[in-house]
Amino acid sequence: MSEKTKIFKFYDTIVLLSPTGQKASNLKEFLNILEQSEDKVIFHHLYQSHIKYYLKVGEFPNDFANWAAYDLEDMALAEKLANFDPYDFKTVAQVKEKLIEIIEEHMWDLPTIPWVRSGSEFCFSSATSIVLPLGINTSTLKEFKKALNIIPDSSLYFHFCEARKIKKEKEHDDFSLWIENNFGKKELVRKIREIDFYFFSLEEIRKKLIDILEDEL
Repeated sequence: MSEKTKIFKFYDTIVLLSPTGQKASNLKEFLNILEQSEDKVIFHHLYQSHIKYYLKVGEFPNDFANWAAYDLEDMALAEKLANFDPYDFKTVAQVKEKLIEIIEEHMWDLPTIPWVRSGSEFCFSSATSIVLPLGINTSTLKEFKKALNIIPDSSLYFHFCEARKIKKEKEHDDFSLWIENNFGKKELVRKIREIDFYFFSLEEIRKKLIDILEDEL
């Protein structure tokens, strides 16, 4: 290890749910509440879905799309809500505008407003993330790969997903930034950053990262 190499310290995150008390029984109500919702509500239902669902292949990548598919039973809307990546936008406010645009355009083509059964309303929530040291530190790529096998999904989610949004100037995940700043392995960094992580489960992301590192080592 170079004297200048910085140790990578793994952190864990605990997501504390805070229901807003608002719920939607149909798509029009959903849109009205969405338009009034704070950024932290949008963030929770879009960005934090990874840590909530441990998504598997075939499920949708956010709360809104899942509700449209399985409660509204509107697969066309579900696909529209699932096929845009919120990480492509610089701010949550921009993401909110895009969501509203998608739903408004979709509603124009509907003969009637779809409703859900009682008990299947969309319940809006926000969440607070508490970040804690995990007690796992690495200084080499070999140690780092080994750690990826044992860290909890919540730690993987924090460093590879949520960390991108904590600071507005941060565009990349913690892992590739550490490798870029300490080892200068441009090809390895490129492969990690090309992972289309929003559309994969945490289990799939972990496997892809480990496979990439195994090829490198």
